[in-house]
Amino acid sequence: MSAYSIFSDLAAKTDGDKLQFNRYLRPLISILTDPQTETPFTIGIFGAWGSGKTTLLNMLNEELHQGHPDKFVSVYFNPWIHRGEPNLLIPLLHTLSDTLDEDPKHRFVESAKKIGAVLLKLGADLFLKSVTANTVSLEGLEKLEQGYLKERGQAQSEIRRLRKTLQAEADAVAAEGAKLVFFIDDLDRCDPAQIIDLLEAVKIFLDLRHVFVVLAVDKEVIDRGIEVKYSKFKFADENRKAALGAEYLEKLVQLPLQLFPLHQKQVGDFVTALAPPKLVLDHLDLLKKLLLPNPRKIKRVVNILTVTNLVMEATDGIAKFNLAPELILRLVVLQVQSGDLYAEITKQSDFLVALEEVYAQKLSVDKDQDFAAYGDRAAAIQRLCKIYYRPDTYLSEVFKQSNFAAVKSNLMIYLSMLGG
Repeated sequence: MSAYSIFSDLAAKTDGDKLQFNRYLRPLISILTDPQTETPFTIGIFGAWGSGKTTLLNMLNEELHQGHPDKFVSVYFNPWIHRGEPNLLIPLLHTLSDTLDEDPKHRFVESAKKIGAVLLKLGADLFLKSVTANTVSLEGLEKLEQGYLKERGQAQSEIRRLRKTLQAEADAVAAEGAKLVFFIDDLDRCDPAQIIDLLEAVKIFLDLRHVFVVLAVDKEVIDRGIEVKYSKFKFADENRKAALGAEYLEKLVQLPLQLFPLHQKQVGDFVTALAPPKLVLDHLDLLKKLLLPNPRKIKRVVNILTVTNLVMEATDGIAKFNLAPELILRLVVLQVQSGDLYAEITKQSDFLVALEEVYAQKLSVDKDQDFAAYGDRAAAIQRLCKIYYRPDTYLSEVFKQSNFAAVKSNLMIYLSMLGG
């Protein structure tokens, strides 16, 4: 039995820069290190889930750490870890305080103490955690705070002091020859409304001199968050409603950077760099046509194919079924990239054959008589074919010369190999 590597869901390895992220990295480093770049400055790295945003953030952070160790203080914040917090501003500021306190040269100990002191005075558990999704604004925070201050017998607004304190400490960091860089990652995984709350808090409290913010997020998630948060506002013009996300980002982000999708050669190079089994390498040309240009999904496909290859090697009697490797590849791609479709296939495998014939134009989804051979399941299979006939997607390549019909009697064997 052969042994192969299995890859985690962490950011993609970039040995040899197979994803060509240096095309983004070099310009970003130039901007951050240019003394003429005015702050505050926010960079938005946009891309779909799994497109490599975290990889680029890690590369950027590492490059600053190695190439400019004394000129930047990197504050790496993952809001998804703190998604249970009613207000993500609290763990963000604690992360800032901890980062300053952990400076190897102990340059920012006093700044860390001051930020920590303000956090204590804010009464995080009693006050900021009570802030709802509709009140994350300077005016709203201060309004809520007045009641708290009155009860506590305090006269001074800690919210106003917080922003002043953060600016003073950013100035103190700059006096030591450094600037703050906030890396905010994994926003995609948070609740959409919570994402908008954090972005608004960033705008209110981190829009400061000597401060950079680098956000990694899917634009569509922001659009959903805005829709959730501002759904109470009725817009007669749907175009106006659709433009809200773009306008929101324009106010927040000075440099939007959209990650380009991988082209086929990059997909092939990336797969090869993972050192996959022969099952994958022998059909690499096919995989390059089927795989979506998404590093995370590519790793999942390779992982499943690797395990499937090992399972087949260890399964007694499997050789007599003469399973076709290229059909296994197509099924694994469906499993990863179209989970809902794959789930329907596992329920009734002959639906897969019907869909294949639809893509081959042997059946028409609009002709009931074409599905008569499926008996009492004809209507259900025809309905599914209508749903999943998407000729303008990668599915056309999946079913191009696929020939699942030839192995119809053994389809359940194929699916069992994949855990279907």
